[in-house]
Amino acid sequence: MSDKREGHVNELLKQLCSQQLSGGGNSDISRAYQKCCRTLDTRPFLCDEHQINEEIRKKLSTTKGYNVAHSYTDCYDNLVKLGGPKNRGGVLYFLTLLSNSKSKSDVVALLKSNPVSAFKQSDSSSVAPCVLPTRDIALKSRTDSLAKPRYASAVLNPETFDGYSEADLVRDLLFVFQGIATSAIRWEADRMCYVPQPGIKLPKTKLDLACKLAELGFLYKQIKSFVDQRLSEQSYGLIGQAFCSAIMHELREYYRLIAILENQNASGKLSLHRLLVWSHDTFDQLRLLSSLCAQAGYLNGGALASSLHTFLQYGDPTFHHLVKKVLHVTTRPLLEMLRRWIYEGECCDAYGEFFITVDSDTPEDLLWDSKYTIRPEMLPTFISKQMAERILLIGKTINFIRVVCRDHSPINFPFSTVATTNQGLNDIIGPDLNGHVAEVYKITSSHLISLLKKKYLLCEHLAAIRDYLLLGQGDFIQHLMDLICKDLSGLSSTLQTSMLQSKLETAQRATNAQYHNVDVTRRVSVIKLEESSGDTGWDVFTIDYVLNCPLTVIVNQDSRETYLCIFRMLWKTKRIEHGLRRIWGKTATWERTLPHITQDIRELRHLVNIVCAEMQHFISQVQYYINFEVLECSWKELETAVDTAENLDNIIEAHKRFLGIVSERLMLNQEHLQVLTKLYANYQNAISFMDAYDKAHDVLKKTNTIREKRAVDSRIRSKQGGWGIEEKDEARIAQEDADFKSQLKAISKQFSYTHKTFTDSLGEFLVALTSEADDSMKFLSLRIDFNEHYKHKHGNSFNGPYINRTKSVVA
Repeated sequence: MSDKREGHVNELLKQLCSQQLSGGGNSDISRAYQKCCRTLDTRPFLCDEHQINEEIRKKLSTTKGYNVAHSYTDCYDNLVKLGGPKNRGGVLYFLTLLSNSKSKSDVVALLKSNPVSAFKQSDSSSVAPCVLPTRDIALKSRTDSLAKPRYASAVLNPETFDGYSEADLVRDLLFVFQGIATSAIRWEADRMCYVPQPGIKLPKTKLDLACKLAELGFLYKQIKSFVDQRLSEQSYGLIGQAFCSAIMHELREYYRLIAILENQNASGKLSLHRLLVWSHDTFDQLRLLSSLCAQAGYLNGGALASSLHTFLQYGDPTFHHLVKKVLHVTTRPLLEMLRRWIYEGECCDAYGEFFITVDSDTPEDLLWDSKYTIRPEMLPTFISKQMAERILLIGKTINFIRVVCRDHSPINFPFSTVATTNQGLNDIIGPDLNGHVAEVYKITSSHLISLLKKKYLLCEHLAAIRDYLLLGQGDFIQHLMDLICKDLSGLSSTLQTSMLQSKLETAQRATNAQYHNVDVTRRVSVIKLEESSGDTGWDVFTIDYVLNCPLTVIVNQDSRETYLCIFRMLWKTKRIEHGLRRIWGKTATWERTLPHITQDIRELRHLVNIVCAEMQHFISQVQYYINFEVLECSWKELETAVDTAENLDNIIEAHKRFLGIVSERLMLNQEHLQVLTKLYANYQNAISFMDAYDKAHDVLKKTNTIREKRAVDSRIRSKQGGWGIEEKDEARIAQEDADFKSQLKAISKQFSYTHKTFTDSLGEFLVALTSEADDSMKFLSLRIDFNEHYKHKHGNSFNGPYINRTKSVVA
């Protein structure tokens, strides 16, 4: 039926051409007929059927009257019901052109020329097709068809735009929507916009509306050029590529809109106002996408995600939903990096986008301290600093277990946290992340702490450090000092480390240290410090406790040096306490061991007892302060912290805090250097007294031996009937007694001087203690001078806080 109607139309066209060109040849009639056919076949989109129909009806009602217009409307409706020709709009348009011809010559000219010369053909060779990412295969064929001009046969005058209508403007706007400029609407790079050409003869309102609609093409062009540019950059990274993918995904709706508009225009139902209505929502969407590209697009990694996250502050629900979708797609690579990090300890970050950075040159023993750090500029704003620290600790813990602890046993994650399951972490934004991080953090940390305590005997090794380096194993220390005391009194150059190590092992086997774990006892070793001229063994002897990875993370090199300083102070204190106890024991036996000079050394013995008792009181109070107010209290806090630690960092921090408190209260830091100097001055006076006592004791033993021999000789001679003391020996004996008295006087004088020096330095030490902010140090001064002996003895020489120490401390 339709073919029959098409045949009738063709016959009518032939008759029309023959009538109008009756004077022409067959060739002219044939060319005119072909042009008419091309006009009807190739311009469906230019002829808005509804608009032309309305114009014809209005013209007939104005010129011919209402009845004629009504008859025309009935004919048109019948034509539509019957199906009519395929291109009704073209037929109506062609008839309109004929009706506007005033004479036969005008019709002849119309048929000989191009009847649609008022319109301009878009040059298909100058239009660049819209390029989409290769992964959007489903849309490529559609966008390619949209980008290519479909009506290349329509040719307009590029200078005058004669006959350019609203339908032509709508057609060109559809090209502009795809970022393709036409001869009527051109792209001006200086103004960064699409501008209709001045020669278009349309009402200003329509041209203004076209300018407004052309902004959609500008936004699309801006977004598309950004995506093309960034996708061509290899350094943009995975998160940037995901962002571009999210933008292109959102542009799919825009492509669908263009397809719908093309279809509407092809059926002649699209006008400028309808185009504005259709594109209203798309304007807002493209403006937001353009803003995302402008503000966040030139960042990368976590900074890009942070910038996108700020757009969630939009109050418009539609905008908020759009940004959330884009952010969700963009953060997928970041989510995958996070999954690999918290579940496997792998930092898969080829483009430097993750907020955790890895220093591959860091040695194994420094893995925990400095290999993994947070990169602040890449930390997304939706991940708090506290959560980022936990995330860092999770991956660092896993790597520490695998690399340093050499433990490859699986970590028992619950099913809900396994990254490969559907119940794993699916969104990096929201409370879901916080819950997963907290759960995995707890599991990995407890696994590592359990490994350190059970496999590497962390608590046992810390207790061994307490026993050996902090002199907690009293019987071992006492026996060791008895064994090596004579060796250490000589020059350091004569000491042999192997001999000292042998005696240390002997002390271990002879005391309760033998019950320690074998792995503990074999780590205790003797080392000699750097020697100086004139040093004795006491100056260079020290004990070390050797630890291996992974425990060196807790007791590192700095901690070992701190333990060395603490051991040196405790060892010196123990030496003085041991020496004074030895002096007291020797002095107590003078009546038995030195019977021949007992009467002569009675005053010296009294002086020695006074000085020794005073020094013993001082050293016992210092030892009490060190052992009970410093070491025991701090050690108890360390044990509690290790037992309740959530992660390895808590243990490291607790150990550092322990060493810091002990160093501060033992006056080993720079702030208490003056007090420590005065304390060591008292130690030196005590050591000087012990050296002087040893020399005096040698003199007393020698004199006692001489007198004992003299008494034996006297008894022998008496038994033989002679005088006990011969006349020739009297002068020698008198000289020996006089020399001994002078020696006793010199010894007493030296002891008195040492005593005075000790009391003076002790008074200065007490004054220095009372000026300290730490109450425990102030109470140490109270215990040493509990009866204010030194205060009354020195009188006004102690000016300052020591005079009012009781009031200040009690207050």
